[in-house]
Amino acid sequence: MKASPPIVEIGNAGLLSRVDPANAMLLWTSEEDLAASAPENVREFGLREFVDLWRRAWRYEIDTIVVHPPTRHPPWHWRPLRSVFHWPPRPWRRFIRLFGIQAIRLLPRRMSVLVVDGDDMRTIPRCNAFLLDRCTFYFKRELPIDRWQVFQRTAHPEMPSTRFRRKPRNRSRLEKLRPWAIGYLSDGPSLPETACPEKTIGLLVAVATNSSTVRHTGLEELRALAARRKDIFIAEERLRKDEFCRLMSQAWLTWSPEGFGWDCIRHYEAAAVYSVPVINQPTIARFHPLLEGVHALHYDADVPGSLTAVVEAALADPERMRRIATAARAHVNAHHITPWRRAEQLLAYRAGAETPPGGITL
Repeated sequence: MKASPPIVEIGNAGLLSRVDPANAMLLWTSEEDLAASAPENVREFGLREFVDLWRRAWRYEIDTIVVHPPTRHPPWHWRPLRSVFHWPPRPWRRFIRLFGIQAIRLLPRRMSVLVVDGDDMRTIPRCNAFLLDRCTFYFKRELPIDRWQVFQRTAHPEMPSTRFRRKPRNRSRLEKLRPWAIGYLSDGPSLPETACPEKTIGLLVAVATNSSTVRHTGLEELRALAARRKDIFIAEERLRKDEFCRLMSQAWLTWSPEGFGWDCIRHYEAAAVYSVPVINQPTIARFHPLLEGVHALHYDADVPGSLTAVVEAALADPERMRRIATAARAHVNAHHITPWRRAEQLLAYRAGAETPPGGITL
């Protein structure tokens, strides 16, 4: 009988289980059903899977549990409960699957637990706050610069008070928080070696404006700039993925303002094809960040004319843009290839070979 892998991921996503399926498996707990084409090392969470997980945990047969919280609501909330009645009818299995994350409460506390929260929200739902007590590190993509705000209207009914911030338990929770990033989704562990392509576009603009007022106001400013510059390309309709990547590779700059969250996959997509991302100033703590003037260009979204000034200054110096684009691509290749770099980073943090950046001590 084939031995079970020593690493278990649980939630609605997988990193280690995608990179090393022989040593990691994923227990699926999403409201959505698991696809029939899912690989063998991806299983739907159920009673049998939990009993096996519990038994192996007590026998020290599991090295690490990586949690990907799949929902903003507890399993007993009406929103996730709606999925119980999806077709085809499997209400009992769906109901149990919703409690997969909560089942971690029943595992031995000696377990090494890493949490990867890639949600757009800047808060941690109350139903997931217990993970901060169980985990070694809690990686959060949209981590507020004032980290206490992750508890706003969740673990605390309002903005966390001074009394709340003084409690040792809450301070210990905060020290476990680390920034995370979406990164660049790739089929291989590194970007192909290619030279910087010829540039025929100054700035590429291709964003939906209904996800952020930053996008709405920025687009108005860029339309005015495009009226007097012919090297500004504004896509009026949604582009196919291949067409978008082709245009991006031909552009010196790609506008990548925040949407539902500040961290955006377009930051890394642009850098991967030698296009410098133009981003509004960071509003979150960042993981291996694209630095201003080194890997990206930042502008002040609340200052009228700032975006225009940054774009025009950049396009006036193509050699500087080439240097930044080359450095950005190397940075993404070194730190932001998903799932490959993410899996390597998690394993290094678990083994103590590296300390995840962005931690604070209170």
